[in-house]
Amino acid sequence: KLKLDREFFLPVTNDSSTIGFLKPITFFDVENDSIIKILKDWRNQNIGAYLDQKKVTLKGTRKWLEDHILKNPTKILFFLNSVGGIPIGHMGLANGLKILNSIEVDNIVRGKINFKNGLITLALNDLITWAFNSFGYQKIYLRVFSDNMRAINLYNRLKFKEKKKYALGCKFEKNIKKFFILDKDVESEKYFSYMELQRADHFFNYINIKDYKKK
Repeated sequence: KLKLDREFFLPVTNDSSTIGFLKPITFFDVENDSIIKILKDWRNQNIGAYLDQKKVTLKGTRKWLEDHILKNPTKILFFLNSVGGIPIGHMGLANGLKILNSIEVDNIVRGKINFKNGLITLALNDLITWAFNSFGYQKIYLRVFSDNMRAINLYNRLKFKEKKKYALGCKFEKNIKKFFILDKDVESEKYFSYMELQRADHFFNYINIKDYKKK
């Protein structure tokens, strides 16, 4: 069960200094209009990273947060804040594929561009460390568009390895582009990459990534 108390926070560190923190979004945040607006704006700014590329509204974002994140015991979403409390992005955990002894990192979004380079990399690194240590998983996985090279480069730095590519189809519903995974391995113009990170690879790489300064 991936739920935490509202007082919980996870420091993000570099060179033994705290440079930010991850704080879970809770039910106390559902009626906070400023938080809902941030989530809405970031989703729309990064719409190309989603299978369903529909623009979202404040009402829809609030419903998504409550129904699909907070009421779902297998999901948790963290705000990534600077030391001064400025929201930089968000990232989450889920067990979407329910693969044995593993967990998924998802909803990785950088909302503020060119703010504290390296913070997203270091935050995801610390979140993964926390997940491995807290739950005893042996691997962590993610899914990402295979042509999203900015994200792929980040995951490669963290030693994720691509294990499979899924061909994607595309359809339009009311002028909204939606991608979907095809049932068979066929040629396609767009693919979804499934990547894995083994526990041993992560901790072997932990010190190296702490020296990383750029995103």
